[in-house]
Amino acid sequence: MKHTHWILFLLTATFFFACENSDNDRPMADTSYNWEEHLPFTTNYQIFSMPFTEDFEPIPIEKGKVAISEASGLAYSVKNKDMIWSHNDSGHANVLFLINAKTGEIMARYTIIGTVNNDWEDMEISIDAKTKESYLYVADTGDNNERKLNYKIYRFKEPVYKQEHYGQNIQLTPEGLSVINTMYPDGSHDAESLLVDPKTNDIYLVTKRDVRSILYVLPFPYKTDGSVNAMYKAGTFSFREASAGTVSLDGTKIMIKNRQDIFYWQHNPNQHLWETLAQTPVKAPYVGEPQGEAIAFDKDNNYFTLSEALNNNIDPTLYKYIYLKQQ
Repeated sequence: MKHTHWILFLLTATFFFACENSDNDRPMADTSYNWEEHLPFTTNYQIFSMPFTEDFEPIPIEKGKVAISEASGLAYSVKNKDMIWSHNDSGHANVLFLINAKTGEIMARYTIIGTVNNDWEDMEISIDAKTKESYLYVADTGDNNERKLNYKIYRFKEPVYKQEHYGQNIQLTPEGLSVINTMYPDGSHDAESLLVDPKTNDIYLVTKRDVRSILYVLPFPYKTDGSVNAMYKAGTFSFREASAGTVSLDGTKIMIKNRQDIFYWQHNPNQHLWETLAQTPVKAPYVGEPQGEAIAFDKDNNYFTLSEALNNNIDPTLYKYIYLKQQ
């Protein structure tokens, strides 16, 4: 009888050990969190008196002019060394620009087959926790008149640049394309800021035209069969007119910007993204741009910003802000 007890104990311990290790090998969506019961946060901090972080050089490096008229998103490439992705917003084709992050030169243009640019307003790159594959997310979530019933987020494997792509417009059918249809729980919103939690794959949108910017979440897993995913209201910020957002690849840093400021949070990846965003941020350096609507971290936690063209005819500058705590 004693031996039987020991066998049962060992089998149970082995089962739990296997489950624990298995969890480390797959996307860590926290299905234990009940979004139906979530109480949205409301922050209350003063923007003008907010201190600045000392994590970054206060003056950016000008990397070069970029020949894009209405840049509205940035994502630093994982697969293509020293390159960064961008796109235009409404009124333009469904094209991604691959930019040399050292010079600002556009290396290639990729028309993404299977997508439509109604109003692409932000993009993000994230590495899937299970496959280690880098995915691009493109938010077709712009809605200046706030009249749309639902919105789309495109997700696909990051394309790989080849030397023969230089200077070309490539017709690209992306691998693993998912079309994620979604809607807000309380009507229409204009959202220009996209965040992806690299631990859970949850997608967050931040609104622009509300009295104060609102945070919504689309929890993972999301339906990609054409049906509409419902979002949840996660909270309300103290700032307004959010125009871009980004999460570092390691999930330890978050930024959301509007035209005047960049708000910066240090994030514990063991928490939900919204739990960190419910806290008071600090400001990150920002020199100001004519119409800055794009921001992205690189793999070393430096960050880049890019504006729309001044008066539609003066090319914007790609700025790089240096992270001072690199190991």
